[in-house]
Amino acid sequence: MNDLLVSRLTSEDASSLSLLLTTDENKYHQYFIPFAAEIKSLEARLGSIREDRYWGVWFDNILAGFFMLRGFDEGYLRPSFGVYIARVYSGKGLSSFALDYCMSWCRMNHIASMMLKVHPDNRYARQTYENAGFTANGTCPRTGHTIMEKCWSKGE
Repeated sequence: MNDLLVSRLTSEDASSLSLLLTTDENKYHQYFIPFAAEIKSLEARLGSIREDRYWGVWFDNILAGFFMLRGFDEGYLRPSFGVYIARVYSGKGLSSFALDYCMSWCRMNHIASMMLKVHPDNRYARQTYENAGFTANGTCPRTGHTIMEKCWSKGE
């Protein structure tokens, strides 16, 4: 049996992340547009993180996906969640796992809310987020994606 490993991504993981984002045959890629996927750009991004969090999900030493909470480095108190799972690993609960992980991480770090953006046509993701308690509260003027948020009390 193979193990599932979650670890913070560093600049040394840039080539694995680039490979995931540029060669995966996942149609979700059309909805996922957070940043450039070239190795040098990812090395710089992952190497300059201060408070943001980028985690990799590894299965059998292969980067099966990644997820993030970002916005802290720009001074935001409410992070933005993002997740990308390779097509071959989709449908196995990794997106929900990543979402649960981030919500727990926020609670453990006394962060009272999270936000995310989801493409209006990505019904599976939207349903996942709604089932987790996220509610729509606007539309991103740049991308047209639905903005969703979940708040909880600091004691939760």
